[in-house]
Amino acid sequence: MPPINLPRRTLHSFRLVLKKHLTLKARDAGPPVRVHAAEGGGTRLTAIGPDGRGISLLIPGERPSSDLVLPFGLLAEAGAAKTGDVALAEADGGDAVVAHWDERGVPRSAHGTVEKADRDRATTFAPPAVEDLHDPGPGFAAALRQAIAVTDAESTRYALGCVRLDPHAGRIEATDSHCLLIARGFDFPWEQPVLLPAPHALGCSPLKDLDVHVARVTDGPKVPLVVLSAGDWRLWTPEVRDARFPDLDRVVPGGEGKATVSLSEADAAFLADRLDRLPGDGDARRPVTLEARDGLFLVRAAEEGAAAVELATASSEVTGKAVAVADRRFLARALAAGCARIVLHGPEEPVRCDAPKDAGTTVVFATLAGDAVPAEGAVRLIAEAGPAPEPSPAAAAPATVPFRSPNPAPAVSRSKPDVPAADPEALLDRAAALTAALSEAASQARSLSADLRKLKRRDRAVASALGSLKRLGDLAA
Repeated sequence: MPPINLPRRTLHSFRLVLKKHLTLKARDAGPPVRVHAAEGGGTRLTAIGPDGRGISLLIPGERPSSDLVLPFGLLAEAGAAKTGDVALAEADGGDAVVAHWDERGVPRSAHGTVEKADRDRATTFAPPAVEDLHDPGPGFAAALRQAIAVTDAESTRYALGCVRLDPHAGRIEATDSHCLLIARGFDFPWEQPVLLPAPHALGCSPLKDLDVHVARVTDGPKVPLVVLSAGDWRLWTPEVRDARFPDLDRVVPGGEGKATVSLSEADAAFLADRLDRLPGDGDARRPVTLEARDGLFLVRAAEEGAAAVELATASSEVTGKAVAVADRRFLARALAAGCARIVLHGPEEPVRCDAPKDAGTTVVFATLAGDAVPAEGAVRLIAEAGPAPEPSPAAAAPATVPFRSPNPAPAVSRSKPDVPAADPEALLDRAAALTAALSEAASQARSLSADLRKLKRRDRAVASALGSLKRLGDLAA
């Protein structure tokens, strides 16, 4: 069987997504990966975990027909860098695989074996057969990724590590018991609500910008599989059965509350852009004071030994008066989901945030215990130039720092919390590549030092020989 060449970047991406989808820790051993190339059909990488979760990736392009099974460790070594190609070939009569690649001008190779039982399982397994992938509707991929961020895999009483996909209401539901998200307006091709373990792999860099289609496979597996398709990637997960999920509608506060805020687009973008830079971000709870008064919506924070800073709206409609303390990350999450209507019910009641349309998103989050940051002496940042509105008699006028945004961006695109954090596995891979580079540099430095010592000894020998010749010349004279 001729060797097959694959981009190292592809192996790197596949390993990254596989570890995230199977929730593997840094030192966990992953399953073997099947590399199957068929005539005219591209090359498919497939891996399946012990619990039935798995992924596959179709790599376009003509390659020789082959069917290899890579051990997970070899995948990590051959895909440790993001440049160049790796050649994979059978070894030891098909019992092993050898990989050859170039590491910055130095030929490298690695050898790996897979137990026969694991190899047979990998070669006989076929990805779930899906005839039709379904598009749930515009904005589904973004809403699903936002829902994943409010799940809690550690919960035991309820299945809070899952996202609930409800075909009757056309909703995505998720909660971590501190914050909940309900996204509406979607269509799912099944009859009963499905509990899908949160597919965190959709946040990995190779998939984070791709649209997502869905399918549900009931033929064959004992437990139905939910299949997610994103570009050339497919991820499948057994749905969770016989588990409880809370009724979120029962905890969503209704009514107008004590204060209602209808954010303008400019004010929403202003808040989203500066929210995570307010003082106090070192506190584990990231507290901010939310206050509606005098026709303004104020977001205020402080840290010990420094003046408070507050963000003030300039063109939003605010009615009523209320104060609450909350985690700024929850407000940022609501702004990223397009919520522009905020209802405050008081310091001990949840805050409700809604998108402008009925078929939009609702985010509800709990308030925090503790005193609100006082307005006296706070430095105020306002969304548009101009004098700040008159403060209420109960509070002294804060210092004002005007801000002008000539072309404010939409809240979703400017919200830093909507940008996924760097993946720990990707950072570990980069650290491994850096370690290899430093090791090579150290080796070259040692070699250079040895050459310099040899050159220095040679120079001393030449100088000694010249001195001897000079003395002989003096004697001859």
